[in-house]
Parts: sequence; structure tokens; C-alpha cells
Amino acid sequence: MTLRMIPKWLSASRGKSRVSGRFLCLGWLIGLALVSGRGAAPELIDDRTITIQNAGDLEAKRRQLIDYVWGTDGFPSLRFPTTVLTNIPSPVQHLTHLRRVDEFRFSMAPGLQGLAYHFIAAKPNRQLVVVHHGHSCTFDDDAGPSETGYGLQRTIHGLLREGYGVLGVFMPHMRPGDCTGGHDTLFVQPNQPSRGSAIKYFLEPTALSLNYLQTQSSAGSFPKYRRFHMTGLSGGGWTTTVYAALDARIECSVPVAGTIPLYLRSGGSVGDLEQYESGFYRLAGYPDLYVMGSSGKRRRQIQILVRRDDCCFGERQHDVSTVGEPYETAMKGYEVRVQSRLQQLGSGSFRLVIDRVAPSHMISHHAISTVLIPALRAAH
Repeated sequence: MTLRMIPKWLSASRGKSRVSGRFLCLGWLIGLALVSGRGAAPELIDDRTITIQNAGDLEAKRRQLIDYVWGTDGFPSLRFPTTVLTNIPSPVQHLTHLRRVDEFRFSMAPGLQGLAYHFIAAKPNRQLVVVHHGHSCTFDDDAGPSETGYGLQRTIHGLLREGYGVLGVFMPHMRPGDCTGGHDTLFVQPNQPSRGSAIKYFLEPTALSLNYLQTQSSAGSFPKYRRFHMTGLSGGGWTTTVYAALDARIECSVPVAGTIPLYLRSGGSVGDLEQYESGFYRLAGYPDLYVMGSSGKRRRQIQILVRRDDCCFGERQHDVSTVGEPYETAMKGYEVRVQSRLQQLGSGSFRLVIDRVAPSHMISHHAISTVLIPALRAAH
């Protein structure tokens, strides 16, 4: 963890606990940085080149990444949530078109429990969207008509209105009952897993939930979902990018303010260790991940960046003097390269959208109505 990450954490607490949350995060960050002695900026992999040349390369790369993340255990294709509680009170206020909410819990490691909510639509269209949160501990944020809050509540509301089931997933140590953060500590002893990488702690709640939702509709009395999609904000956008690259069950993915290639981050926002951990990104840089998350029959990825972002990957965090190009020129450069590679592979679609309406780090009403919902409708 470096002091360059402070802006992301300072913006991670909004609403009633905004001031106290920011000071708590600031004190925790400074203490960790001083104790660990890691005050310098991390060295980032140069991931400018797309290494995937053909379908064989893509499948081999996916296997390499799965081996890296899970080791000899392999992808957790047969595992379910540890605990499922049905018909709980909705953890998000003011939702309409909602039939029921179930709660999934996951015991991933000593002291580390994952959490997800399954929102069942009143009039289901038999499709489900994973909505992954970032560095915040509630989906119950601002639901008003203005462009405020993080936008997760309005995202869930909009999806239910369209008939989509929603799986709301939290990052490790960022959920109700455990809002301690500290992702970097997951990658050091004694917290590192005995097999694989700590990156699996960010991905398993989604994987295990989809296993359950794909096979247990009769037993669980919920719709038999036939297609799965994914979106997320910030750290949830990062999770969306990585997860869609590894699990082709995700057809349409819309990560928001979650990543840009590492070669564009010098002098700007870097992120927590999962964003740049060298062992993982030596196998596949972000442009490779974008290709992997987009390639395949009926698969598409639309990446949204927020131009006026006050946290991550916006124009304010872009260092023209280091990168050598204006913000939008630099971002559109990797979009073109990913699109070209997908054309060579023969399937899939990737598009970068820069949200110029959102005033800060969020999934805006504008992004939901003009990008997310149309993309999902097109996937029908």
C-alpha cells in the first residue's frame, strides 16, 4: 500500500459517515505505509502489448491465470455458498419490482468471510446481472434523481425494473459487519493462501454464487437463469474485468471506473495490490484481460471511465507529461488495439465509453440509461 492510493480511500466513505470514515482510512493507510516501509510508488508491468494472437493463446492464457489464482485446486466449479438465507429483509431501501432477497455467505479463510445478496425480480426475464461493489460497505447509497452517491442502489433498482435478477457482491473486508479494508495484507504471510493467490478471495463469491444460481433454482425457488452478465464500480469494476476474463459464463460485462492498462498509470492512480500484483499481470496485462473478457460467441465488454472522476482513472489522475498523450487519446488507443485483436479472433466486442456527465466516482444515471441497460437489452 502506498500513500499514492490515499485519494481512492479518501473518497470511499460518503454519506452519513463521510468525515469520520475518511479520517479512519487516512490514519490506517499512513500507519500501514510507515510500518511496511513501502513509501515509494510500485513498479508496474508494461502491459502495452496484447500477447493473445489466436484462440489457442486465449484458452492457454485463461488456464495459466486460473492455475495462478487457484493453484492445484482449480476453478471452484463445484462449490456453493457456505450459507444461504432466504427471504431476508432487503438491505437496500426503496427498491421496486422486487420479489425477494436471499443472502449468501462464504467462508474463504480464517477471519475472512464473503457476502452477497440475491435480489429476485418481481417479473423475471431469466437473466441475472452481478453487481459488484468496490471500496464501500453498503449498496444502500443515494437513490435520488440527481447524479450523487456511488450509484449502486440506482443500478440495482434499474435492473430489477427491467426484470433482471441481481447478485450484489462485496469485496473482501468491505461489507456490512467488516469494513476494515486492508487488501494488501491478504497478499502477505500469514494471510496468503496455501494454494494459489489471494486474488481468489476477490473472485470466489461470484463464482460460487453463479454455481448455485445456475443449478439450484428448483430447490431454492428462484428463476432458472439462462444467461449471466456483470457490472461493478471501482474495485468492483476491477473484479468485473478479471472475472469476465476467467469465466466465460459472463456474456455482457460493464466495468465502471475499475481499470486502465498499467502502462497508463505512471503518475496517476495505481490502486491496491490486486490491481498490479506482478506475478498475475506478467501472465496477462490488462489489454489481454479485455480481450479475454470480450471474446466469444455473444460476449461483449463495455468499459466505462468517468472523465471527472475524483478517485480513479479519470482525466484528473492522468499524467500527460508521463504518458505523452491527452487523456482521451491515450484511453482510446488501447480500445482500438483490443478491437483489432477481437476482429482477428473472429468473435466478441469491446468498447470504451467515457462518461462526461458523471460529476465524480460513480455509476451515473446517464451510464445506466445510455450504456448498461441498452447493452443488456442488445444481449437478449
